Amino acid sequence: MIDRVLGSPTKIKIILTLLQHGEMNLTELVKRVGTTQRTTIEQLNQLIRYGVVEVRQIGRMKLYRLAKNEAVIKTAEALAKLDKWLAQISPHTALSSE
Repeated sequence: MIDRVLGSPTKIKIILTLLQHGEMNLTELVKRVGTTQRTTIEQLNQLIRYGVVEVRQIGRMKLYRLAKNEAVIKTAEALAKLDKWLAQISPHTALSSE
């Protein structure tokens, strides 16, 4: 199951971005993840379906955030640590933009 949830660089980038920057709208998320809106939406919808990401609607605007679940937060933190370590040993390996 974990391979379905984390099986793409875009999903991992979404998780890392929401961990680092917190709740945000789709436009900001697309900008920070660096993919097309369509790709971001497709991957985001899967993360929502699996319960990794939550969506909150304010009027017509939707805001996305990591689920307030201990396993989700700890996994996201572990991914961030691994990404940082990989960036140190091989700068071309890391997924995060910062």
